[in-house]
Amino acid sequence: MSHRELGQTSAADSPRKRPRRVISCLRCRQKKLKCDRATPCENCCKAGCPSDCAFQHGPGGEPKRIRLDEPLVANRYVPPPNTTGAGIIESLQHRLTRLEALLCVPPDPTLPNISPSHDNATLSSAPHPYLETLVVKGTRTRYHGQNSRITLLNQFAEAKGFIKECTNDSTVLRLAKEVQFLQSKSRLPIGSPESISDVELSHELKLLQASLPPIEVCDHLLSLYSTNFEQVFRILHIPTLNRQYVQFVMGHDQDSRRFSAFIPQLTAVLAVAFPLVDQEFRRDHPTACEYLQGSAANLVRDWLQKRSRKQRTELATLQTAALVVLARRLRLESPEEVWCATGSLVRSAMVMGLHLDLSSWVDLSVYQKEVRRRLWISVVEMDLQASIESGMPVNIPDMNFGPLTPTNLNDVDYDEDTAELPPAKPLREWTDALTQIILTASIRQRTQAMSLVRTANLNPDSTEFVKQFWAIEACLGQIPPMLKLDPGLMFTERPSRVLNRILLDLYIRRPLLCLSQLVLKPENPDNQLSHAIQGASLHSSLSILAYQDYFDPTVADLDARNPIVYWDLFHTFCKLDMLQSALNVCGHITLAPNHSSTPLTKATLTLAVEHALDGLTRTLGQPGSNMKDILLLAVVLQTVQARGSNEEKKQFIQQGVTSALSACRQHLLSLSLQGFENWDVAGLPQMSSPSQLIFASVGDAGYMPLPQLSDILGNASALATEFDSFIGDSLGFDDGAFNPFFATYN
Repeated sequence: MSHRELGQTSAADSPRKRPRRVISCLRCRQKKLKCDRATPCENCCKAGCPSDCAFQHGPGGEPKRIRLDEPLVANRYVPPPNTTGAGIIESLQHRLTRLEALLCVPPDPTLPNISPSHDNATLSSAPHPYLETLVVKGTRTRYHGQNSRITLLNQFAEAKGFIKECTNDSTVLRLAKEVQFLQSKSRLPIGSPESISDVELSHELKLLQASLPPIEVCDHLLSLYSTNFEQVFRILHIPTLNRQYVQFVMGHDQDSRRFSAFIPQLTAVLAVAFPLVDQEFRRDHPTACEYLQGSAANLVRDWLQKRSRKQRTELATLQTAALVVLARRLRLESPEEVWCATGSLVRSAMVMGLHLDLSSWVDLSVYQKEVRRRLWISVVEMDLQASIESGMPVNIPDMNFGPLTPTNLNDVDYDEDTAELPPAKPLREWTDALTQIILTASIRQRTQAMSLVRTANLNPDSTEFVKQFWAIEACLGQIPPMLKLDPGLMFTERPSRVLNRILLDLYIRRPLLCLSQLVLKPENPDNQLSHAIQGASLHSSLSILAYQDYFDPTVADLDARNPIVYWDLFHTFCKLDMLQSALNVCGHITLAPNHSSTPLTKATLTLAVEHALDGLTRTLGQPGSNMKDILLLAVVLQTVQARGSNEEKKQFIQQGVTSALSACRQHLLSLSLQGFENWDVAGLPQMSSPSQLIFASVGDAGYMPLPQLSDILGNASALATEFDSFIGDSLGFDDGAFNPFFATYN
């Protein structure tokens, strides 16, 4: 029987099957993922490679790349369609010239002007598409993120020009030098990490144990930590911490090896709580305070660095590392260093598998699972906030945080011996974990928003920005009533809870301000949607500026609350946000009345900025403060208020700068007079409050400028000599645009 008789046909006679159409992208086919067939698809977007999303449009055809900023084919550049009649070479030359202008590269005078419609002046004055700045000084470069002082200043070109002109004004030069000299005398330096010689780990542990403060100091600081922390950042389980502490106090003399991991952790806890101690406590325990403010965190860092590979994967080690990062943040180390530390925390946590859903694992107790979920969310939140403060990318991958959300329970509801967690309490009920749970609900939207901010120049899609903006705005409305800020709580609620409510509100609002800077760029069309975002952005800025009222010593009840330490701690966390929000309000002041998105008057907005400026001035003597922040805000505020001719504007702004610097000097003098001996203060006029001086004009009736600092130092020969040789920092804002003048001004 032939093959044909069996129903089989030859290859030549069989009909050719039509090739099956490939409908998934090539990457999803390779990874065996379900593709949604969008361009780009969801899987490629989640993986962070939307430009690699390619589809095969025919049998044996080349993959079709999705056009983002410029069309790409097989990773090769294809020039955009020519709509001006110029050739490919001219088009490439034009693009190169534009890139050089954006990077501040001077044009080559030997090259012809390739684009008559875009001369060099237009290119140099075009708005910079990036919300950050790269400073080049010879072979050294420095990256400034979107929230750095120099980047914020670049958004106000007129103010930047006036600041440059201030370097030629003798009054401003004298006041600035005096303020920086007084500032250097009135505040403690911010300690930088010091390297410790390569010694054995046992020796370091002995140093940590020998340096522990007395029991009464540890008791007080441990109570401060338990009361004020462990709400936004859940790092430790408080009942377990207290039990280990009692065991340590009772038996560390007999068996110190048993507490080899607890001693560094306890030291880190004490360093975190130290900023909350008052002046009386500092006077009573000077040695312990000096240790906790200085070398304590550094000693724990060195102990952590010498942990073995296995020891670094222990939960207690990661908890101690997170506490050290929080202590470094509270002692005002640079945002870039904190961002590096949180990035290391993220990677260490992922090495330990904290980013995985461990609910089905049987090798871990329910206590271990819950503590790991809490610690992972804390590490993610710490990295997100550090990335915003430093203007650097987020280290967190885009992931589903739902299974990793902590359970709404109090710490006393479970411990290491718990076999099964009790049912979670409703979100309308207060628990120790509620603040972190509310933050976790929005953490994915906030990380996605900051990823959009970082890639804004590559994919300027305002539609996605607006979508993320309103998604985060909706998260603010989902905050339970017991966590919302209420001015009525100013004198009734414990300051520790108020501070954590502020941080909850602030951490959700921060991405809103970053997104609004992109959505509300001047080149964007003026439409109803833009007005709505303007109103929401202004509301967030005014809310942040109102935070300080909860802890302002001039209005708070000093006897009942002792708000001084919380006032300082508030500015430790929120100083940058106050400056950024005040500048945002200044931008709204410049809007014409018919374009205003709020019923608030310009006078009301101006008062809010002045209040923020007053708060920054009154904390100038604290570590981490900087006169340049005050100078920047004062100049911008005067710029948006100035009217008349250009010469009249200059005079008005100069008067504002002089008043602001005088207020700074006045405040620092009030802090320093008692600390300096042999000062001649008999002829010093009655001091006005800083707020009175900030907003006073030199030409006002009754205005009496302060005497020069050299006159006050007349009888203090040593200090007078030191002041004459003092060289302060320049007003260059680290971008090299302004000439250093303190070295030449005498």
